Amino acid sequence: MKSFKILFISSLLLGLTQTAYADHHEAGHGKEAHGHSWKDADTNKDGAVSKDEFMAKQQARAEKKFTKLDANKDGKVDEAEVKAMHEKCNHSKK
Repeated sequence: MKSFKILFISSLLLGLTQTAYADHHEAGHGKEAHGHSWKDADTNKDGAVSKDEFMAKQQARAEKKFTKLDANKDGKVDEAEVKAMHEKCNHSKK
């Protein structure tokens, strides 16, 4: 069970890292892959993204990813749900 938790947390962090990487490389190129521009994070429209605004955007993405992983909607992600998501992702790449 401990290794599952490590795997899950690593997968979640990797997903967030990839999102941040994509954001960085999409800057100045219009819409991101997720359909939101970087400027959408600037909720107070002051022309800059504060740490709080950035963290809120990342939190929203993490919650969305968790919701997708939590297939049975029990508020937890188990090994079967992670495997199902990996299989779904691998199937769609073929």
